[in-house]
Amino acid sequence: MTNNQIVINNLLINYYSVLPDKKSSNKTLIFLHGWGVDSKLWFKVVPELTNKNYSLYFLDLPGFGQSQVPNTVYNVDDYKKIVYEFIKKLGLKNINLVGHSFGGRIAIKLAAENPDFLEKIILVDTAGIMIALKIKKILALITKVISPIFRPSFMQPLRKKLYLLIGSEYLENEKLSEIFSKVVAENLTRLLTLIKKPTLIVWGRKDKVTPLYYGELMNKLIPKSKLVVFENAGHFSFLDQPEEFVKELIKFI
Repeated sequence: MTNNQIVINNLLINYYSVLPDKKSSNKTLIFLHGWGVDSKLWFKVVPELTNKNYSLYFLDLPGFGQSQVPNTVYNVDDYKKIVYEFIKKLGLKNINLVGHSFGGRIAIKLAAENPDFLEKIILVDTAGIMIALKIKKILALITKVISPIFRPSFMQPLRKKLYLLIGSEYLENEKLSEIFSKVVAENLTRLLTLIKKPTLIVWGRKDKVTPLYYGELMNKLIPKSKLVVFENAGHFSFLDQPEEFVKELIKFI
C-alpha cells in the first residue's frame, strides 16, 4: 500500500492506493469513509481484495485524516466534485464506488449523474434519507448543536449525543461544524430514482445511526439495486462482519 497526496480544488488531498502487480487491473474500487473518521477504517477489508487484480483507492475526504480542511463551507456537491476531480486527474476507469454513511451521500450524488466511468456503486449503511418530520427534528438539533450554549466543556457529552441522533459520527473540530450542519440537512431521497447503475446496498440490522428502513427505502427507489442485511452488524457493518462484506462485494462487482 502506498500513501499519496494530490491537490484538488486548492486542497491537499491524501489517499492510499493498492495496485496489482499486473500493468492493468480489471476493476477499480474507490472507498469513501464516513463522517468523523478517515480512510484507514477500510484497511480491514484490504487483505481479501489484494489477490483479485483490483486497483484500490482510499480517500481521506477534505477535513479528515491527512487531507486539508476546506476554506469554505462545503456541501455534498463540493465533496462530490472532489471525488470527480480525483477520478479525472488520475484517469481512472471501470470504477466501483464504495461509500459508507457520509461517504454514501457522496456516492449517491455522483451516481445520480450516471457518469461513463462509473460501473457500479456500493452503499454501506448510508445516510441521506429523511422524511418531513425528521427534517424538522434535524434542523432543530443542528440549531442546538451549533449554539454557543453548547460550547462549554461540560456540555460536550450532550453535544456528541446530538450529533449521533442527527445521523453521523462526531469529530471534535469546530471548523467542520458549519459543513456538518449543511451536509446533514440535505435530503437525497429525490436522487435515488435517477441512479441507473447497478447498486449493492449493505446494511447492519442493528444499525441505530442509519436505521435499516433507510436501506429498504433505497432498495425500493434505486431501480437496479440489491439489499443485503448483516444480522449481527451495526452502523459499521463492513467492520462487524468483514468476511461477509468482502464476499458480497466481490460477488457483486
